[in-house]
Amino acid sequence: MSKNIDVELRNIQKRFGSNVVVDNFNIQIEQGECVSFLGPSGCGKTTTLNMIAGFLEPDQGELLIKGKRMNGVPSNKRELGMVFQTYSLFPHMTIFENVAYGLKLRKVPKSEMTARVNKVLELVKLPHVAERYPKQLSGGQRQRIAIARALVTEPTLLLLDEPLSNLDAKLREELRDEMKRLQQEIGVTTIFVTHDQEEALYMSNRIVVLDHGKVEQIGTPWDIYNRPASEFVHTFIGKSNRMLGVIEKVDDSGLRLRSDAGIQLFGDLRNKVGPGTSVSIYVRPEKITLHRENRGTSGVNRVNGTVKQTSFLGAYTECEVEVGKYSIMVRMQSTQQESALASGQEVYLEWKPEDVFVFPREGQGS
Repeated sequence: MSKNIDVELRNIQKRFGSNVVVDNFNIQIEQGECVSFLGPSGCGKTTTLNMIAGFLEPDQGELLIKGKRMNGVPSNKRELGMVFQTYSLFPHMTIFENVAYGLKLRKVPKSEMTARVNKVLELVKLPHVAERYPKQLSGGQRQRIAIARALVTEPTLLLLDEPLSNLDAKLREELRDEMKRLQQEIGVTTIFVTHDQEEALYMSNRIVVLDHGKVEQIGTPWDIYNRPASEFVHTFIGKSNRMLGVIEKVDDSGLRLRSDAGIQLFGDLRNKVGPGTSVSIYVRPEKITLHRENRGTSGVNRVNGTVKQTSFLGAYTECEVEVGKYSIMVRMQSTQQESALASGQEVYLEWKPEDVFVFPREGQGS
């Protein structure tokens, strides 16, 4: 069964002077997907979105929407809806007039226009603000109106350029939930640009991780988090503890490693590195189990250390444990007992070999 591809980028490249800001970007985005472009500032995510929108032209490669080549096609001919970081509402127009603006440009009959505006205001749960002006709304309400304005034209593709970054944490979370509900309810193909890893993991069917204009990995949120293709992807997504070390042995049972602090560790064969390779060794805080006594569980990495400090963060508690020269962060579900761990207390840490990520250090082969 063939897939319905709404967006395709083929070997897209963009330069500003001698600086290559997007290099050899390839992706197919299926109908109804929500795909996030994720990366630090300057990685090329917004530049790529602007090429898809028609605000910039690629220097190389092809860009297709619904199978039609879009190179050179102006933005207003691409059937797009776009929501920006700033709300971009007309302050002198009512909310109804703001939402209806794109329909008015398309000369949609008044009765149909009214029905479509009312429908989309219902979708964003703001039917009661139609006659108000933007200055009379909160920031979250204004951004929902910006989303309604993008959806009312029934676009083939919805482009979201960091639409939540100007909101406070609580409102950002609420609007994120609302956007996911809308995207799934309407089924519009969506590209979401963000530097916020949690937003990308929450919103997306797939994530494109970019760094310095290059695609580091394209995958599901689960794959990006649990099967990172590079050290950059692993460290950019979520927290992780890092140690330096060397591969001592590789056999059918996995990897045997030794950290530069003399700690012997084990990893699985997912990590494609050979004996003698100097490596960075990572384990995520939530993959580590903390015990107050030495239980001696078999088949796991086990070290002992001293509690430096604990931080209660509501649903979970973070505990910093001094292990040799390293401070190991452990994230645990909060209980009264775990929150009461005392500074200086000896504890034992365990984690499984499959939760160890190993990447060759710079200048090392695999």
